[in-house]
Amino acid sequence: MFPEPLRGFLSITELDDASPFFGALFQRKFGHPVPDYPVHLGVFHDAGDGSFRPLSYLHFLPFGDIMLVGGLCTDGAVLRGMREEQRAAIDAAGGVMVHALRYAFARLADRCDAYFGYCGDARAYEVDLQAGFEPAGHDKLLVRWNTPLDDTRRRALVAKAHAIGPF
Repeated sequence: MFPEPLRGFLSITELDDASPFFGALFQRKFGHPVPDYPVHLGVFHDAGDGSFRPLSYLHFLPFGDIMLVGGLCTDGAVLRGMREEQRAAIDAAGGVMVHALRYAFARLADRCDAYFGYCGDARAYEVDLQAGFEPAGHDKLLVRWNTPLDDTRRRALVAKAHAIGPF
């Protein structure tokens, strides 16, 4: 759930199929279709006229005992179309993605031991750190530990995620 100032106009939910809502945005941002496998989370903006506009998308890929996080994107046109006080509230709260990631970490907590992200964008990297990720010891690889694990297990999970390569 979003912090109080954002709850009046932002909603987040898990989706079975993200393509009807976020397919065009994902294609524009990444140059290929939105993944057709779970887990999809979408953030929607309540336009105040009875409609909800797709704002931000996050994708989570279960991979055994870890979950790969990727495909994070936001529709700048939807942001620009918000009222000024809504944009100010988002800025004051630290942005949409910080809270969307935190929501996902809590919602999906029982599905993995750790979340891994691979991030090459400096701005997104800072958002990821604010949300709870930490450097995993390899270039661009981030981790957010979900359960208490001993060092051997942590190293094994980092090695597993690193072996996948960019995702």
